[in-house]
Amino acid sequence: MSEKKPFYVLIAPIGQLCGNGQLRETISERRNRKGVDVPFWYLSPDLIKRFNISKTDVEAVVAQEQTAINWLQLRFGGDISIIEFDLDQLKSEAMDLPPAAPVKDISSSQ
Repeated sequence: MSEKKPFYVLIAPIGQLCGNGQLRETISERRNRKGVDVPFWYLSPDLIKRFNISKTDVEAVVAQEQTAINWLQLRFGGDISIIEFDLDQLKSEAMDLPPAAPVKDISSSQ
């Protein structure tokens, strides 16, 4: 394990951050533009529990840049905290993108 470092964390109820697919797109674009090592991760409810952040069902985004978290809070809502993480653990366990938004049936039903 490496040394723990403080990161900015946006925490919200499940679905508030990833429910419409925009967060998935944001993280994907950021990694495409800045590389896969950009310090920006999505924490699913399972990872929230594994990292001992909360025992309630929430989701989160972790970033090194405060401005990135502030922007996400303006866009999605939620609460900001500063939490220490093991960087190597984030890189090994939190690289998955948020789930894709559910596909909506927009066909006409006549």
